[in-house]
Amino acid sequence: MAEHWAGEGHSVHVLTARVRESDKSEIMQGVEVHRVGFDSLKEWVYYWLGNRKARGRVGVKPSKQSLPSRLAARLYNTVWKNLYFPDDACVWYFSARKKMRQLLESQHFDAIITVSLPFTGHLLGLASNPGSPISPTWLADIGDPFSFQLKSPNNPFFYKTQNARLERKILETADAVTVTTGATLLKYCEQFGEKAIAKMSVVPPLLSMPSNASKITHHPFTHSPIHQSIKMGYFGALYAPTRTPDAFLELLAQTFALRPELRGHLEIHIYGEIFPEFYDQLNKEPSIRLHGLCSREMARAAMQEMDILLNIGNATDFQLPSKAVDYLAAGKPVLNLSYVQNDPFARFFRENPMILNLKIQNGSIGEGEIERWLAWLQSEKPIPGEAELRERVAPFMVGNIAAQYLALINAK
Repeated sequence: MAEHWAGEGHSVHVLTARVRESDKSEIMQGVEVHRVGFDSLKEWVYYWLGNRKARGRVGVKPSKQSLPSRLAARLYNTVWKNLYFPDDACVWYFSARKKMRQLLESQHFDAIITVSLPFTGHLLGLASNPGSPISPTWLADIGDPFSFQLKSPNNPFFYKTQNARLERKILETADAVTVTTGATLLKYCEQFGEKAIAKMSVVPPLLSMPSNASKITHHPFTHSPIHQSIKMGYFGALYAPTRTPDAFLELLAQTFALRPELRGHLEIHIYGEIFPEFYDQLNKEPSIRLHGLCSREMARAAMQEMDILLNIGNATDFQLPSKAVDYLAAGKPVLNLSYVQNDPFARFFRENPMILNLKIQNGSIGEGEIERWLAWLQSEKPIPGEAELRERVAPFMVGNIAAQYLALINAK
């Protein structure tokens, strides 16, 4: 996605991929959205086939893939995924570049903000003729790194060198670059050197609240008697090898082995896309309910119905899941499975009594951790007051994040 910040009145134009039948520009709360192209070859196929019940659709519950779907996925994974560059959103680039150039020719823009993932969005920044006297200020907002992920976004045999070269070019060409954590900035410094990150700043993740929300509200956790259900919710996707459910499933198995009375009373609700490689192992556990993708509003409401929120940590020490701020704002107890010593999620919740960090060592529950978990599960949890919760989330609200972006743009 690329955002274009206009001058007088600060009107905002956003380029984004076409979603189902929404292929025309639209205005939402003063932001003009131009839907052009498709964010992947898969979405292009879904669009023309009119497949509204395909995997990855909001409101569609996860299910086992049909034989044709499995064959199509195998073809996609063995052929297309080994060819595309820089990522699967490359099919969107050409239509987005065409629209961007039309906008730049017809209007005056003060700034262009490109956002990743996908990394293809930053190629629009390169196509905007950065560095010329009349070009807008270009801010590249990096959600996740591109060239040094655990799993390469493309075929590393073909593109490993090109990935690093292209990401360095983005860092050196953009007028400003933002990342979400200090650990990410340090990792970029380690990979590319201090000169490459000279324009880089840390801007924390955004807490997106409804426009009509006058205050943060939450339903506090209360200790549930053993005969009542305890609801635990996971919100987000799982990606191998960065984030997998194996250790959590082991935790569940040990929990029910040591405390069989919890079987039938501990409910696990998973909201988010379920990739085929995880479906069978998640679906066969009776305590797990798979809900699939849902809207932000539905996810926010579902969080309030949970007694505990679950985070399955990344296998890297520099990536912070964007849902961290949503978990913080929910004011609920959080179980975090921590895979690395300097876990960004644990650091984000530091000094917060609502979180329990369980160590995962070599992919398994660490020694003594199951006992800590069972004791915590049945213990009373501290409940933050509304004022305390508001203070905690204040740095991540729209006004504060927007001010940081504007400061970077105005500095250029």
